[in-house]
Amino acid sequence: MSRLDHFNVLTPDVPAAEAYYRKLGFGVSETIEDADNLYAAWLFRKQTVHDIALTNGDGPRLHHLAFAAHERGNILSTCDLLGALNKQGMIERGPGRHGVSNAFYLYVRDPDNHRIELYTTDYYTGDPDNPTVRWDVHDDRRRDFWGNPVVHSWYSEGTVVLDLDGKPRALGSAAASEEKVRVGADGFSVAEDLGEGKLGNQV
Repeated sequence: MSRLDHFNVLTPDVPAAEAYYRKLGFGVSETIEDADNLYAAWLFRKQTVHDIALTNGDGPRLHHLAFAAHERGNILSTCDLLGALNKQGMIERGPGRHGVSNAFYLYVRDPDNHRIELYTTDYYTGDPDNPTVRWDVHDDRRRDFWGNPVVHSWYSEGTVVLDLDGKPRALGSAAASEEKVRVGADGFSVAEDLGEGKLGNQV
């Protein structure tokens, strides 16, 4: 792996968290939303899709940390290596292609059960005219561009956060759940433009 790329955190209030990071100077590359809810946001300081992602869920908790690979062959080799070592049970999700970020991914669990993403081939966000890509929560390609289902643990499990005294932070409950949204019979939905970029199927 070439570098630590980003963190993803679970928060019960994605809009408040997004506003906080925007005040710190972060740009917003992509979101998942509908007319009533902002379910997730990807924010960046470096010129890639994100340095931090905010996902709705009971929190605060760490969802995952991600390491960038040079190319997808590195990720596939990791899968082969885990299989050869009879450690395939460490693979939680993937390999696959995200809709959001367009990145090739693999999620594994480390020996302490923390979630780690291996991640490659997202896109450049250094153009100041780069629009925010807004994915409709009903578009099944948002989390996996090939339409593969997302495992329940990916939405429900995270690493607890400790306060300054080393005690677990109390969790706030998320009002909305992206996991509970169901897509149409065809697996995909087309949604209206919410302004400032298009909704869905842009990568």
